Amino acid sequence: MERKNRASSVAKNQSALKIVWSALLVAMFAYTAVVFVFKSPEPPGVAENVKAAFLIGGAILGIISLLIYRFTLSEKSLRKKFLATEGQEPEKRLEEFSNRLLLPHVVPWGINESVVLLGFVLAFLSKDPADAIPFSVIGTILHIYMYPRVEQLVESTKDYV
Repeated sequence: MERKNRASSVAKNQSALKIVWSALLVAMFAYTAVVFVFKSPEPPGVAENVKAAFLIGGAILGIISLLIYRFTLSEKSLRKKFLATEGQEPEKRLEEFSNRLLLPHVVPWGINESVVLLGFVLAFLSKDPADAIPFSVIGTILHIYMYPRVEQLVESTKDYV
């Protein structure tokens, strides 16, 4: 199938994902900015074991997000999603396939945002804005890595046809 045909059937999903992706990225920056803008004049006050628990939780969430993203968008998973659309006309098949790519993008993005939110909460509990930085960096890097590439994924299906 030509790229034009593919682009017309998946452009809506690609655009929607880019909008959601961008909104979540802006939110991640906003969470980090808020802890610096509204920092408390009081000295930090959270035990190190609480900070460690937050860091471990953030790391686990980051790993889960990465695993979900990698496995749900692996070649084997993509092939399975595409083959599940068999029997439909080509244009409808590509549209259905691109619809099946929405959830594997959005779920890890939500988890990435959760990593940043953990830092947000820890920074407010500890009254130290610097506590949010590792969470913000990890969540943002994961989020940028997971930029939506629906059109490229759909293009790769030409090997399955």
